[in-house]
Amino acid sequence: MKQIKESIEPKKIPAHIHPSKVLQDLERFRSMALDLGATDASVVTSDEVIVDERVRAKCLYPKCAFYGTNINCPPYTSDLDFVRKLVAQYTYGILFCVKGDPGDFVGADFLKRVGRKNQAKTTVIDICSEIESRAFYEGYPFALALGQGPCKSYWCADQPCSALADGGTCRFPLKARSSVEALGMDAFSMAAKSGWEIYPCGARVELEKLPHVLLIGLILVF
Repeated sequence: MKQIKESIEPKKIPAHIHPSKVLQDLERFRSMALDLGATDASVVTSDEVIVDERVRAKCLYPKCAFYGTNINCPPYTSDLDFVRKLVAQYTYGILFCVKGDPGDFVGADFLKRVGRKNQAKTTVIDICSEIESRAFYEGYPFALALGQGPCKSYWCADQPCSALADGGTCRFPLKARSSVEALGMDAFSMAAKSGWEIYPCGARVELEKLPHVLLIGLILVF
């Protein structure tokens, strides 16, 4: 796994980027995701990003324990009409997945075990922040990364979200971000269409029969 460098050499933002250069950069970012620990990664077009009201409904019925607890989860995230318009402004992105240990994500006591010691979630966050930064400094100023799961479950599991306090700001503004699901994106279908094995998981799943948990991230690049 490559060491993440602290600084990135900035490049002048051009008035136009040749399509061949865009595709070369996308392939480089895809390879970077793999180097940083992704199990797999694909260059996708924006019309392959599935936005579905049913995904947002699953935050409500049954209501997720993190609903309304942090700035990056519903009801504080953007409405889906905005999300669709946002995605339509892009042409390409990098969809990636990271396999996690089922024991870290399922079971009746899952919510008691959330936090920063989850290696799979750490990998997703590292990939999102590093590739978003790289793309930003290398001529793609609108690069936008989306992670997996509630940011509160990782960064602020034992304290209130500071961004929801009057006049407050996020403790980790360059790391914490909305998940694809929080913006109504159908991670299950996008993963399956990419040929990746993804399984539902929850308190009642037979842990010994679950080969892995698949975490999905997306970086909209250009």
